[in-house]
Amino acid sequence: MELAGIVGKANVGKSTLFTALTMIEVPAANFPFTTTKPNRGVTYLRVTCVCRELGVKDSPGNSLCVDGMRFVPISIIDCPGIVRGAHAGRGMGLQFLDEIRQADALIVVVDASGGTDDDGNPVQPGSHDPVEDVRMVEDEMDLWMADLLQKDWNRLVRLVETKQSTFQAEVARKMSGLRINEQSAEAALESAELDGSTPSKWTQQDVLLYVRTLRRSTKPMIIAANKADVPTSREGIRGLVDAGYDVVPCSAEAEKLLRLASKKGVLKYSPGDESFEVLETAKLTTDQRRALERVADFMARNGGTGVQRLIDKVYLEVLKYVPVFPVEDPNTLTDSKGRVLPDVYLVKEGSTPRDLAYKIHSDLGESFLYAVDARTKMRLSSDYRLKSGDVVSIVSAARR
Repeated sequence: MELAGIVGKANVGKSTLFTALTMIEVPAANFPFTTTKPNRGVTYLRVTCVCRELGVKDSPGNSLCVDGMRFVPISIIDCPGIVRGAHAGRGMGLQFLDEIRQADALIVVVDASGGTDDDGNPVQPGSHDPVEDVRMVEDEMDLWMADLLQKDWNRLVRLVETKQSTFQAEVARKMSGLRINEQSAEAALESAELDGSTPSKWTQQDVLLYVRTLRRSTKPMIIAANKADVPTSREGIRGLVDAGYDVVPCSAEAEKLLRLASKKGVLKYSPGDESFEVLETAKLTTDQRRALERVADFMARNGGTGVQRLIDKVYLEVLKYVPVFPVEDPNTLTDSKGRVLPDVYLVKEGSTPRDLAYKIHSDLGESFLYAVDARTKMRLSSDYRLKSGDVVSIVSAARR
């Protein structure tokens, strides 16, 4: 399963976002470099369950289904903050960049209100442009990747130009830790319109163009415009959108408050809902009621806190995962233990039923015969591409 990383400069709410998503308390304070090591946790992707459409009730013990929405566990990582000069070791830059290797997609958290400077220090809201925060992350990653590529550059040039190797093969070798393969290395060459057969003719600008193109395709980004509930964020969000970034306005503080209050039974709220219901008004102080009123007002304007939308967008749209429901019996929609709609599997866009079989278990993939669509009871073709919400029964030699 691919991994999303929460990145950005210090003091923009990364740790608060991580806590809101995972309910794992990590240090958070109003000064830079509170996070000194990566934090890993589990959050949940929200997808529509097929239970209501098919007129069944999920069995206890399945992945959580709330009001027809299924929550699928996924992993995320919160990286230390980044500053200008990180690629050269400034701040905790090298640690940040080393940890970012593990991420397949990046949630770049920015202070949309413009209330923190380049180094993460608090400033007057609206005085800093959040677009610069995204560009800093991009620039530092590009410079770091350029350094990786140019290490032993003369050797790479010699191997490529004497035809002992190819440029894309050498890039894949150098950057295997970033999960970059020959196919993505070659695609970046074509997209940047650079000649990989004569790297000795490349300028420094050519190198930067290449790694920028490679980074965009292998480490796609989505921007979490945090602190979107602060009035000065409107201009910041508009600037991010105008700059061409994929932006999700959100409030990590609001989401954290709602999840904590829901856990205590004070209100009813499910991550991703556009509103909440207060259940125990008498237990709230005046300040708490006012805080919830502000949250409710923001959610009404924003269609929710935006936090769950981030995760759903990263995994379903950026990483292009497709949720499918494997069952053993296509008539009862159960597994071998009689559990109805026992689980949800996330497969990459373009996956076939055989790919799903391998994902469930290697033995099932190796003995795969065919698959059945549980809705129509029809056999699926060998080249069928799974779609979101498919309910599939795998038929294998082992099960027969």
